[in-house]
Amino acid sequence: MCRTIGILGGMGPYATVDLFQKIVMNTPAQIDQDHLKILIYNNPKIPPRVLGVNRPSNSPKSELINSALLLQQAGADFIIMPCHTAHIWFNDVKNEISIPFYSMVENTVQAVSLEYKDLENKKIVLLATETTVNSGLYQKAFDNTPFQIIVPNLREQKIIDHAIKNVKGGKKNKQSLGRVNEIINAYHQKGVSKLLGCCTEIPLMFPYFNTESEMIDPTLLLAKMAIKKVK
Repeated sequence: MCRTIGILGGMGPYATVDLFQKIVMNTPAQIDQDHLKILIYNNPKIPPRVLGVNRPSNSPKSELINSALLLQQAGADFIIMPCHTAHIWFNDVKNEISIPFYSMVENTVQAVSLEYKDLENKKIVLLATETTVNSGLYQKAFDNTPFQIIVPNLREQKIIDHAIKNVKGGKKNKQSLGRVNEIINAYHQKGVSKLLGCCTEIPLMFPYFNTESEMIDPTLLLAKMAIKKVK
């Protein structure tokens, strides 16, 4: 029997669409019936993850839990969540539901560790929100691997956060994207030729970058994992 994927989305809506599209595009299908059953709860009313960390009274935890429970009640067999920063509350949500909840962070680490295990240069620059960077989500997740996660400096992080904000607002600002591109190329010149797009808005910028660096897309990795979990 074909299992049903539950997507806990809305953080933001464009990133949710991106995950859905990548699942569809990577599903081997010849006819409609070959595609997968997917329940999407696009809940843009989940409080901002940045405020949730800095002001506990604005925590998104309860809304994340309610969203997961809704997907469970609607018939999802497992849940994935295309928002890296929201994984700060991953265990809180997982403990409140009875169906599997697969971590985007863990999946990224596993996929990168497998795909690039023979790579000599294991330095990877982390492009994410300031909140994700400061939480240490990815730095801790890669702790027991041979990979070295490079974190942008404060000036670079402000540029990255500004670009993320633009994409959330539906804007592909050339100047903003260009400045992020410059950061990527500067790291490439320093010998860091891989970048990890650990905000779901970052892969939406990938088509606009002109770089020799390899861009690793955790949203795509999550989509491919979900497809395998269905079978």
